[in-house]
Amino acid sequence: MRRTAAPQISANRRKVNGSAIAAAVGADNSSLFFHGFHMSCHYLERYAGRGVGSRKARRCGFTLVELLVVIAIIGILVALLLPAVQAAREAARRAKCVNNIRQIGIAVQNYHDTRKYYPQYHAAIPPTGMTDSDYGANAGYKWAGPLWAITIMPYMEEQALYDSFDKTVTMTNLVNQKWIQTVVAGYVCPSNETAGNPIFTDRTDATGANPKVGLGLYYAVSMGPTQPDQCTFCPTPTPGNSPSKTNYCCQGAGYGTNPQDNSPGMFGRSNAKHKFKQVSDGLSRTFLVGETMPEQCVYQAAFAPNFSLAGTHIPLNTFQKCLTTGCHYYGCGFKSAHPGGAYFVMADASAQFIQETIDYEVYNSLGTRAGGETFSLP
Repeated sequence: MRRTAAPQISANRRKVNGSAIAAAVGADNSSLFFHGFHMSCHYLERYAGRGVGSRKARRCGFTLVELLVVIAIIGILVALLLPAVQAAREAARRAKCVNNIRQIGIAVQNYHDTRKYYPQYHAAIPPTGMTDSDYGANAGYKWAGPLWAITIMPYMEEQALYDSFDKTVTMTNLVNQKWIQTVVAGYVCPSNETAGNPIFTDRTDATGANPKVGLGLYYAVSMGPTQPDQCTFCPTPTPGNSPSKTNYCCQGAGYGTNPQDNSPGMFGRSNAKHKFKQVSDGLSRTFLVGETMPEQCVYQAAFAPNFSLAGTHIPLNTFQKCLTTGCHYYGCGFKSAHPGGAYFVMADASAQFIQETIDYEVYNSLGTRAGGETFSLP
């Protein structure tokens, strides 16, 4: 009998295409995986688990279990990476926030170099028959004239906006309506929840001095431990909540308006002019500007005469809200969206992160410009 020779698998069937492997190696990881999977499936379909010469082919692919495992792994990776991405974004927003407040400090420094005094809280224009000295007794914050946030604009690279304001009328005048609703990026902290839409439509005060619609106040000038109409946070019985020059947490009266210019801080709600040489406590140890959260205080707007400042009597990061008039003395202090504290710029234009756990007496002492305290930054 003649023996029939066993069929031989041709050489081209035993060899894996070398050019395909080279192409796969040269590709990125994802294409390598899928190309390799395709080659493996192709090879198995032709040779694995069947006799030579069989015409029946096997199908190759992912099982449902394998797909679920891959999806689960991807979900775990996303869950691990998302907090890191969010933390990186917040770090960038925080860096922008501290740069903003530092630039305000530098603008005040440059203003002082030019004018030989730092900006008035309110460069008020007395009505006919009155003088600057009548400001306190006549609620001068309702007078015409620009606020500090306008007068420093030329030093904040906002000359065009500064020129647009009519500085001879009040902030509620329709002439300025468009400009008080302009977003000034350097006046908005991007970490704040309202930073995406910083124009508020609910600003108010009991006197009608504040425009209802306008840019919120994210950075307020400091009036230190000036009495915000009422003192309620001072320790009792000593020093108590009655204002006096010896009470470290309650001095002056009425945001520094009346009597005229009674604020011990760098600013008060007044038209007073001061120079850096009057800051005997030291520029590096005196608050100039600090963070605020306008969504928690209806009074606070960048162009609101009553008021675009804050004080140290209210402890740092006191998150009580003041959404109607009459609650300003406990809901409108310095606070921020940053965990654990808030950024301040000192009178020397250095930016500092102040912990919310700071000693209350030290905090108030850093708010005075000439209190004679021996405290410094912790």
